[in-house]
Parts: sequence; C-alpha cells; structure tokens
Amino acid sequence: MPNQELDAKPADADGLFRSVFDNTLEAIVITDATGRVLEANAEACYLFGRTLDEMRSTDPGALVDLGDLVVREALASSGRAGRFAGLLPLLRRDNARFNADVSATRFRDTDGRVRICVFVRDIAARDLAERALLASENRYRSLIETTGTVLIGIAATGSIFEWNREAERLYGYGRSEVIGRDYYTLFLPEDVRDTVRADVAKVLGGEPTRSFENAVRSRDGSHYDVLWNVARLVDVDGAARGVIASGQDITGLKRLAAERRALEAKVQHAQKLESLGVLAGGIAHDFNNLLVGILGNASLALMDLAEDSPLREIVAEIETTALRAADLTKQMLAYSGKGRFVVHRVNLNSLVREMAQLLQTVISKRAALRFDFEHDLPEVVADATQLRQIVMNLITNASDAIGTTDGVITLRTGVTHATREYLVSSYVDDELPPGDYVFIEVRDTGCGMDDQTVVRIFDPFFSTKFTGRGLGLAATLGIVRGHHGTIKVESAVGRGTTFTVLIPCAPAASAVHSTETRLRARFRGSGTALVVDDDETVRAVAQQMLQRSGFTVLTAADGREAVEKFGMARDEIALVLLDLTMPVLGGEEAFRAMQRMRPDVRVVLMSGYSSHELASRYGTEGLAGFVQKPFRLEELEACLTGALARDQRPSA
Repeated sequence: MPNQELDAKPADADGLFRSVFDNTLEAIVITDATGRVLEANAEACYLFGRTLDEMRSTDPGALVDLGDLVVREALASSGRAGRFAGLLPLLRRDNARFNADVSATRFRDTDGRVRICVFVRDIAARDLAERALLASENRYRSLIETTGTVLIGIAATGSIFEWNREAERLYGYGRSEVIGRDYYTLFLPEDVRDTVRADVAKVLGGEPTRSFENAVRSRDGSHYDVLWNVARLVDVDGAARGVIASGQDITGLKRLAAERRALEAKVQHAQKLESLGVLAGGIAHDFNNLLVGILGNASLALMDLAEDSPLREIVAEIETTALRAADLTKQMLAYSGKGRFVVHRVNLNSLVREMAQLLQTVISKRAALRFDFEHDLPEVVADATQLRQIVMNLITNASDAIGTTDGVITLRTGVTHATREYLVSSYVDDELPPGDYVFIEVRDTGCGMDDQTVVRIFDPFFSTKFTGRGLGLAATLGIVRGHHGTIKVESAVGRGTTFTVLIPCAPAASAVHSTETRLRARFRGSGTALVVDDDETVRAVAQQMLQRSGFTVLTAADGREAVEKFGMARDEIALVLLDLTMPVLGGEEAFRAMQRMRPDVRVVLMSGYSSHELASRYGTEGLAGFVQKPFRLEELEACLTGALARDQRPSA
C-alpha cells in the first residue's frame, strides 16, 4: 500500500514555495536567458505596475532601459559571472523610471534550461531617508559653522571629533589639524589637565552641564577670555559618546565692562573731589571773611600804635598768626582747585634747580635724589609758589615710600604731546584739550602701592603712614587742576611709584599779568566809595580802611541794595569795592547792572577765590582791579592805586 504522506510532500512543497514566492515583501522575477519574464510574484507586479499576464507578455525592454550604459554593463557582468548585484534604473508601466537594488543569479531548471532569478528592492524610501539624513547633516554643519560660538566635540577618550570655524578662529588651528588628537594634551597646561579631565568625567557620568571661564591662548600667542558650557553628548542607545564644549569669546565684553567700571569709578571720584572742593571752598570763603576782620583790624591798629608801644609786638603777632591762617585757607582753596595764583611765565627747570638744595634736606638719608632735565623746556603760565608745593609734596611722598631702605628718587622734566586718549586715562579728566604739555615726573624705587591704595591717595587726609599728615597729595591735585593740568600715577607693590604732572605749555606770546601785590607809597583817595559784602565784619573793616585812605564810604549788604544805592548816587561814587558771592543778587549780576547805568564805573572785586579762577569762570572785562581776601590795608591801597590810575571813561 503506497505511503500517501510521502507521496503528498512534493505537492505540498510546491505549494509552500508558491506561497512564499507570492507573499514575500521582496519583488522576485524569474526570466529565461533572453530576459523574458516567466514568473513574477505579487510584489513584483505591484512594483512594475503590471499584472502577471502583462509581465509575462511584456518585452524586457519595457521593464529596463536596455540602452542605458549602466544596464548594458550590468548585463555584460551578469553574462560573464552568472550573477549581478547593484543599482539599476527600471521602468514602470507608465515609463516612470525608478532606481532599484537588483541582484540576479543564473541557474538551470530540472530540464537544464537557463533561468535567471532576479530580486528587486525599490530604494526610493531609502533615497528619501538618505537625502533627509544628508539635509539634516548639512543643516547641522551649517549651524555649527556659522554660529558665533566655539563648538568642540571631545570624546570620552579625550580625542577631538568636532571643531567648528569659530574654534579655528579662536585657537588658530584648522579642523584637519586637530581632529583625532587629544584635546587636553594639545591645549591645556599640564598643571590643569587632570582637573579638567575629572570635571569632564563628571559630566560624562550624568552630572548637570558645567559652566566656567578661562583664558585661551591662540596659536599666535594672543589670549582670549572664554565662557564655556560643557554638556554630555549621547548616541541613539543613550550611551555617552563624549561632551560638547561650547565657548563664547567674552574678551571684548570684559574689556568694555572693565572700561565702564573704570569710567564709573573715575566719575564717582571726580564727583567726590568736586563735592569736597565745594565744601573746602565754602569753608575757605567764610574763614576768609573772618580773617578780613582779624587781619584788617590788626593792620589798622599797627598804623595807630606808636613805634615804642608795648602793644605793637602783640598786635604784630596777631597779624602774623592771621597770615598763617590765611596760608591754611590757601591750602584749602588749592585742594578745591580754586587757589590764589600769582601767575607768571615759569621755566620748570630753573624752578627745580633753585629748590635742589632744599629738596636734598627733606628726603630720607637712605634716598639718592637724581635730576634729569630736558633742554630748551617750554615755559608754563603758573604760580611758581604753587608749583614748588607740588614738587615738595611729590618728593616728600617719594621719600616716605623709600623709608629706611636704600632707594633712588628721580625727578625728570620734559615736554610731551598729550592725545585725547592719554588725557582721558589720567587721574582726573576735566575735558582738557589735546596738545603740548610740560611734565614733571617723580619716580621712586620705594615700596609701591596696590590698586586699592592708588585710588585713594588723593583723598584728603588719607595716608599709608600715620594720621594727621594734612592735605598732602589732595592739595597737589587741586593745584594741578587749578592750572588746567592733569596727573597720572603708575605704581606696583615692590616696584616703586611714578607721578607725572602735566601743565599746558605757555603760548608763544603771553598777555598774562601778575596779580602779585607790591608795597607802594601811602595811597590817598577822595570821593565816595561803595562797599558791598554780605558779611558785616568785612564791610566794617573795609569801611575803616577806605575812610583811612580818604574816602567817604557807603555800604550795602547784598547786590540788590548795592544797585539801588549806586543808582541814587551814581555820579558821586568814585569806586565800588564789590564781593563776588552774595545772596539776593550776586556780585557779577550787580556789577553788570551798575555798568549798564554808568559804563565808566570803577569796580574792584574782592573774593577768597583767585583772580585766575575768577577770570576763567566769569571774565574780568570792565573790572578796575581785584583784591584777594584776606587783605591788609597796604594791599588794598596798592590795588586801589592801580584801579584809580586807569582812565575808564569812554573817549569823546
């Protein structure tokens, strides 16, 4: 009896083959040796857009472009090797071309006939995916190459796998030079490599993104300040591939921030100096009014006392003490930048040479004083006494800095062309114009100062030695400002200090006149004088002085009262002695009002400020003279002699 199960296997095998052939998702075509289709599964029919009967009846040239060079080369290769695998352009029913991954194998059937089994895979989806991937890569590359941020990819091993153009610009190394090389060895100093590796390892281990700032040294030696963020980079499986370090060049921002802080500190210091200057000037003004009474009455008393009077010595001592108090006021005014200046054309070389012996006596025995004078030094328009105070203060300060150690103090003079940038960088910039400036430079080899000390050295009563040193450098700064100059300080701890004082060069032809008073023969006046001052003591003393000199005296307590009294007696008034700072109506406004009523009025201005300062602030056109508070009788008479000697009446 036949075994039906064994007899059924071939039929079942054929059925299984047919089932697999028809239901596989890969297109399968079986052709004869000429390429005519014998069999095609459902996926192949779908791919070519034809039914099975159409596939069998279609000429091979309708399925593949036999004229295509790639197809001809594939057929030739298949003929030689009996197999082929590669990409070929195929045709659908509507002649639409599509690329397919084709593999073909020759074999013989049971009858010995040549057959070709062709597997076809449409790669359109793969092409789309590849194009999308390429587009994504292009976008990624465009993003990292055009960003202004440094991007560096560092593998867990330390090798560089990403390096964008901004990294090339910052470091000076091309991408091809660094890819695959160890970042830590190539760019980090040896003493910080282990620390940075440990920090990166923490990020690789899952710790949050780290931010830090450090200095980067470029290939050409340039240094940049960079703010870094380090983040972990993972692959599709979530495993850490390495880190991406993104860096922002903040060199310019830090420089601008530093400049802004320096400017703010400079403005704050200038405001502080201005406030203290106003305070010092106000105190000096009130103090001067008191000294007018003391000094003026003392000088009047001395005139009345006999030469052999026992009181004469006491009154003279009062006068001397008042003059010393007046010197203190001058120092306060010097600090405020409004000191009394008796200005001349001064040669700094000559001035310092005259002081040389005195300077040797005030410095430490351990200090050597050296001079370096520039030949043909231009003159400056300045108060020689005030310049001597500047030199003395700077030399004394240098000697203190040297202390008990051996050192050298060098005083140098010269001329320099100061640019606007140089003047802005000086200690106090009062919008000085660029141009030629004569300088005094005092350099010492002493202990030097740190930055915190440098910013305070011009504060009044500040000292690194001991308290009670006076105004010192603060007065020096005030004198320099009063002469429309500036000062620069360079110092470092252990490397000494250099002070450079700049004073504008004198013009080629100067019309500067000295306000220095000289003793003259006793003055005798006549007519009526008007004394205007808001301080009763000043009015009383000035009235007595003018009466002693032969005037009939009217007084006024403010500018408005002065204008009213002048209007009532304009033809009789020969002289007006006018204070500048008063309530109700100031001295300048009162002067202009009286000048409008009588253009030839003789007005002598009296003030605690200097004539130099008043001329720069208010102008002195039309003034007959100026007397500085506090004053003695002989100083007032000397001023009046010159004021009344000028013929101020307009010519007919």
